Amino acid sequence: MSRFGGYEDNESLAKFYDVSYRDRKDIDFFVGYSGKVKGKTLELGCGTGRVLIPTAMAGCEITGLDISPFMLKRCQEKIGSQSKEVQQRITLV
Repeated sequence: MSRFGGYEDNESLAKFYDVSYRDRKDIDFFVGYSGKVKGKTLELGCGTGRVLIPTAMAGCEITGLDISPFMLKRCQEKIGSQSKEVQQRITLV
């Protein structure tokens, strides 16, 4: 196990992440806060893009950072289904 508890090595987390967080009400808070910023937003631990994508859809430029390649892969797949305008507002690290 890594010093991060195996998070970055667990593919099943990425598979079920969206299902386990689907009823969260925090997205509006984060999107609203990002909309007040005059610059870009950085989301640490962006996971599968649960907050990142709605933030970009709201017109904000955002960079998502995550240590899990599985989470980033799932996030990239979800970004690929968005419009080109939304895709251009997102950077993944």
